[in-house]
Amino acid sequence: MLRALTRRVRFSRHIHSSRPLMKEGPEVAYRFALGRPPAAKTLTTNFEVTGGKLKDMTIAYETWGILNKAKDNAILLHCGMSASSHAKSSDQDPAPGWWEKFIGPGLALDTDLFYVICVNNLGSCYGSTGPSSVNPATNKPYGSSFPPFTVQDQVRCQFALLDDLGIDKLHASVGSSLGGMQSLAAASMYPDRVRNVVSISACPATHPAGIAYRQMQRECISSDPNWKNGDYYYDEPPLSGLKLARQIGTLTYRSGPEWETRFGRRRISDDITIGKNFEIESYIAHQGEKWANAGAFDPNSLIWMSTAMDWFTLEKTDPVTGENSLKEGFKDIQQPALVIGVQTDVLFPIWQQKKVAELLRSVGNSHVSYYELDSYYGHDTFLLDTVSIGGAVKGHLEQEPNGANHLFRETALGASLVLRSLQERDSCNIDLEDVFYALDSDSDGHIQVQKISAYLYLYYTLTQVSKGLTCQNLTLEKTTDIVLECSKGEPIINKEDLMTKHKEMSAKILAMCTSGQCELSAH
Repeated sequence: MLRALTRRVRFSRHIHSSRPLMKEGPEVAYRFALGRPPAAKTLTTNFEVTGGKLKDMTIAYETWGILNKAKDNAILLHCGMSASSHAKSSDQDPAPGWWEKFIGPGLALDTDLFYVICVNNLGSCYGSTGPSSVNPATNKPYGSSFPPFTVQDQVRCQFALLDDLGIDKLHASVGSSLGGMQSLAAASMYPDRVRNVVSISACPATHPAGIAYRQMQRECISSDPNWKNGDYYYDEPPLSGLKLARQIGTLTYRSGPEWETRFGRRRISDDITIGKNFEIESYIAHQGEKWANAGAFDPNSLIWMSTAMDWFTLEKTDPVTGENSLKEGFKDIQQPALVIGVQTDVLFPIWQQKKVAELLRSVGNSHVSYYELDSYYGHDTFLLDTVSIGGAVKGHLEQEPNGANHLFRETALGASLVLRSLQERDSCNIDLEDVFYALDSDSDGHIQVQKISAYLYLYYTLTQVSKGLTCQNLTLEKTTDIVLECSKGEPIINKEDLMTKHKEMSAKILAMCTSGQCELSAH
């Protein structure tokens, strides 16, 4: 709580970006591994997509932060085509996530304020139902029988999860690439349930060039004899095709200026050898082999999801002319909107993000921020540029209108109650019943886990300090985890549960303190 108060800053609506000189470019470091990530939770439900019905469809998702009592601090983070729900590391899964440096206390998606939800896409192979999933009707993988779906179907899946979580309105819908398409679609489809929208490196409708790139990738896979029209799950998968598809993808994810600076025409051999002369050739080959050899992605998932991307458009029928119109599709997006594009993006050229911003303004949205970044890293900029992308996103989500003022006030109230209750009691004797009533501001018999966690963290921190000690192991996150165990994962806890479990909680916190104790330095 207190940490969020000390970090509130205004974000300047002007971004400076410079191109660094580099010999080795940064690479996306997150893990590619088939199957549901270790920390992912799931929802199973029956669902109908454009191409048919899915019985017992599974939606995999991960969360960070704490959902507040009003359930109005949730951010839906949409992921790209090849990403899983694992956007951020956690105690359950310490591996870095695909947006690792953007999520956490004080970061772009500030978990001191927001409850971040990342959902693995319908059609993927990372826990949500896709072509590699078992069809309950046949007890075999769907393969070629998996029904075709649209980006809008993927968004409807995500909102089915929100319904199950009891979240009626999002603080924001945030996404990049395919996720940026989804964030726009969510704001258009559910205008009363989305307070802010962030779309990075996306488009209002798929352009023929994007369709052409993805068609080349699909043909690489479908021309591999092992593809067998998508029914290969009991045999060798089409890894040669997947490798080539990934190589094409790599060309569209990065940029020519980066290749020039990073590789130039440097050779790996003085002899003329077909396909093995230049560093750039070696790099592209490595990217394909890394994906294919690791079994990092299901080829059918690439085919089905890339097809959904090709079909994407926010057009709706104009009731006057009867024709399809992007303006009509954008009419309902009146939320504060942040649109970011990258000048070196090959896959989603900068003019497509300009078009998004122009369409939003043309339909009367008066709160549109458009940023154009001069970055070396092309389409992958949204994964790598924590300064420009992260700063812009943080500013948009926390500033008014539709910002985080109410969450800061809520945090301030909780912090003041915590400090007051600490001042009014003997620091050697904690009376949780009194604390409960001090923190139960609306007197309904329940308090937020984050409030009691902050109290316990401060109490035991000050107790240690009063003894001339400090504890490196004692953190707000670990204290919150202990309280969440007692609340069975719920964001609120009632008085009876708190009083029943307080000895167990105190013992765990004290054990944590004892294991990491050291004397305070003279400084």
